[in-house]
Amino acid sequence: MTDQTSSTQQGRMPTCPLCGCQSFQREEGKLDSKWGFSAHRVILLICNQCKYILQFYQGNTIWDFD
Repeated sequence: MTDQTSSTQQGRMPTCPLCGCQSFQREEGKLDSKWGFSAHRVILLICNQCKYILQFYQGNTIWDFD
């Protein structure tokens, strides 16, 4: 996990839908499926002003064990 302000890969900065802020903390995460047989990798952008979380799907995997 990192603690940095992030922009998207295309160079455009997302805007928080709640407060309009364009400064985010970038984190990487994993969501497990209901039965735990697969996992979904996500990028989380956390608004520095109101802490709203934007989620971006990065694909799934069955081999991502902790």
